[in-house]
Amino acid sequence: MQNTDDTPLPPGPFTRQQAEAVAALYCNITIEDDQGSHFRLVIRDRDSQLIWRAWNFEANAGEWLNRYLLSHGIPQH
Repeated sequence: MQNTDDTPLPPGPFTRQQAEAVAALYCNITIEDDQGSHFRLVIRDRDSQLIWRAWNFEANAGEWLNRYLLSHGIPQH
């Protein structure tokens, strides 16, 4: 299912394909704790300090990640 608004992730759980697409858009977003079927998408600041992270299966994972992407995402150049 494709997201139709201007947020990179759906408001709830997200797929690996969606996570990889977001990680490709931002230089401070990574996939961590990869356990195959589930993983965390992580946002860090310029000093590599944790800003936010969420497991891909969490109920509101995309909603919170989208909020932090808007305020702390560093786009790729």
